Order: sequence, then C-alpha cells, then structure tokens
Amino acid sequence: MPRVALVPRLLCSRPLTKGFRYFYRYTRPGAFRHNETLWPLVKVRRDGSERLVGCELVGVKGPRTLPMDEVPRDISGDAHLILSGPSVAQIDYAQCRLGAVMGVNGSVALRRQYPTLRFHYYAMLDAGFVKRRRDLVADVLSQDLLLFVTPEVYRWIAFLFAADAIRCRIVLFEEVHQRALQARASPDALEAQLAGDPELVLFDARNPQHAHGFSLNPARGLFGGGTVAYTGLQLLAWMGARTLYLHGLDLTASAGPRFYESAGAQLATALDRQFAGHIEPAFRQASRLLGARGVKVYNLSPGSRLGDDVFEKRHWSCLLNQAESPASPHLLSGLTS
Repeated sequence: MPRVALVPRLLCSRPLTKGFRYFYRYTRPGAFRHNETLWPLVKVRRDGSERLVGCELVGVKGPRTLPMDEVPRDISGDAHLILSGPSVAQIDYAQCRLGAVMGVNGSVALRRQYPTLRFHYYAMLDAGFVKRRRDLVADVLSQDLLLFVTPEVYRWIAFLFAADAIRCRIVLFEEVHQRALQARASPDALEAQLAGDPELVLFDARNPQHAHGFSLNPARGLFGGGTVAYTGLQLLAWMGARTLYLHGLDLTASAGPRFYESAGAQLATALDRQFAGHIEPAFRQASRLLGARGVKVYNLSPGSRLGDDVFEKRHWSCLLNQAESPASPHLLSGLTS
C-alpha cells in the first residue's frame, strides 16, 4: 500500500522537488544535469572500485537492497523478457511453458488474467511510471522476485510505499555514461576508460542521443538503449540465459497502447522519436555481440519494428513445447492467436 507518512509526502511534493531540481540545474555544470532528480534527497554508496552498492535517503528509511554481486547467476534454461507492447495481448500464457521470466513496468498486469504466471525478475527504469501507476508498482513490490531499479526509481518507491509492504528484493543499477551523482562522461572519456574493456563493451561513444554499448557485468553499470527492454536484455544475459525470448517488443507507439492500457489513457512514450537513431542501432549491435557469445535471442512480436536481421522472429506458439525447436514464423503464418 502507498505510504501516508507526512515527511515522505512533503519530500516528494511537486513544489519542493521542482525547487530542488531548478536550484541544482542552475548551480551545477551541465555534465551533472542528470542528477537533478536525486539531489539532495539521495546519497549513494560505492565500493573501492567505485561500483554502486547502495543508497541512503533523506527523511525516510528505504528498503534494504541486495548488492549486484550477490545476485544469483543461475539461469540454466530459457529466459523470457515480457515487455508491454500490445502484441503481448495475443499470447495465451495459460498454454505457455516458461522458464525464468523478467517483467518490466506494467508487465505484472498479466497476472490479473493469468494468476499463475510467475515473474522471477523485474526491471524499472522510469520513475514517472512509479509515480503514475502506483497500483501496478504495488503489485510488483508484493511479489517474491528480484527487482532491478535505478537510484531515482528506488527513491520514489521508498517515498511512496511502506517498507513492510515490500516483499521483493531490490537491486540497484546505474547507466555507464551517467552515473549517480557523478558528472556525465564525455565521449572522449568513455572511449579512454572503456577501450578494450571485456566487461563494458562500447559500441559508439559519440551517438548524439546516448552512448551505445553492452554490459557483461551490470555491477559496473548498464548501457541505456532508449527502452527498459535493453536493460532487461543485459541483465538476463549476465545472469546466464543462453536462449532469450522477447515478448511484446513492438517498439512503436503506432501499434496502439500498451497491452494493459486503454486507448486515450496511455502514458507518453519516446519510442518513435528515439527508434531510428538510438534504439535500433543499440539492439542491432547487441545482437551481433550476443550471437558471437552463443546467446540466441528470438523476437515474439510479429509486427516488431526491429527486423528479422536483428533478432529472428518467432510465433508465440513456439512456447507451447520448449522441447521442440521454435518453428519458422513463415510456417506459422496461418495460425491465429
């Protein structure tokens, strides 16, 4: 349930947070701009290698966090990343046999139709979602799962929900190019820091939107890809998944509202604006890297904006019997869902 304590309510009130944000923006260099939603309410803890290991919050005791190094990396079979694209509604989860499952943002709404669907992992990147869809966030927090969040998302969870209502275990992560309460790394600095790095694989430091890369060790940070789907892909690959199925990776607002939203009441999305210059190039290069490492990724969204040359597309019916190899979508083109 959402918390009702006075101090957290005051600290997350709009006028106060807006005031903090503007003060920080105009008293710090531009390289620190990404921290304006954290200061002065969030303090981060780092280990001797400067890796993010925890957060402290002003005015409220946040839920305990699990260090990334203690996350079990024991996915031995298939893994499924369930996203929020409208094509998810075409999948009959009552018939699917799933291994390890990660959800993002509103994926948990599927449990209202499929109560036996189990999420083992979850990822949230957007603090706006936490503030606007508290009902769905409460459902996630009540589950026995590992929830991966940024310090900003952690802050809003701690301020809006009582600690005794949180059943999940929370793990913090940050993005490589804009670390919490540190200056945003310049392209030159990123290239110098990550040249030949076997764990933080840099694709393009000079992309005008965000640096492109892929993290093989999330304890050192993750790369942004314009969507939380890219976050989940890095986490599941790191935890050991050798075959990954992407559900609802439609990546276009024109396909309609997210599967759990109604038309005219959906939250805004930047997918169309960021797809060509940021999202598609990141996934394309990640596909090459994962393929070279023997990780197979299948896209279960037939209308996904990502082409077959990025991730091979499969019909969701390939999940009916995981003992069989997924059939070609061309052979299944006549099936209805």
